[in-house]
Amino acid sequence: MSDYLVGKFVPSWGEGIAKTITFIVTEDCNLRCKYCYILNKSSNKKMTFDVAKKQIDQFLNNDHVPEMVIVDFIGGEPLLEIDLIDKICDYFKIKSFQLDKPCWWNYRFNIGTNGTMYLVDRVQKFLKKKPGEGVSGNYIGWNKRKA
Repeated sequence: MSDYLVGKFVPSWGEGIAKTITFIVTEDCNLRCKYCYILNKSSNKKMTFDVAKKQIDQFLNNDHVPEMVIVDFIGGEPLLEIDLIDKICDYFKIKSFQLDKPCWWNYRFNIGTNGTMYLVDRVQKFLKKKPGEGVSGNYIGWNKRKA
């Protein structure tokens, strides 16, 4: 990155190689942003671990599993379901290793978040559990809190 020049294109991680598997872990959110694409947010609409497991199994049992994988978590506010995200991440790593898939050592976890729960103990515990594993987040900013 030291040779970056303003206006120069910087390729993203795994560009052209990585495939993304996206999980909408919840429709609930702790904010009520007017521009949000999820209308009628509902706290009872959450993904189950069984659904996530089936998707990972289907993805990894394919003959064309890519060398690089981005496991993406969105919502609502996905950090509301950090325990589920943690289980999904662990399952992905274990299953890809067991199946000897090339992505078992070349993956990234991405969480699309508003950033308001970053300092919550459960979230910090998750992040500390995954040092150097390519966990990234998108911090969209602040807006009106959920009433």
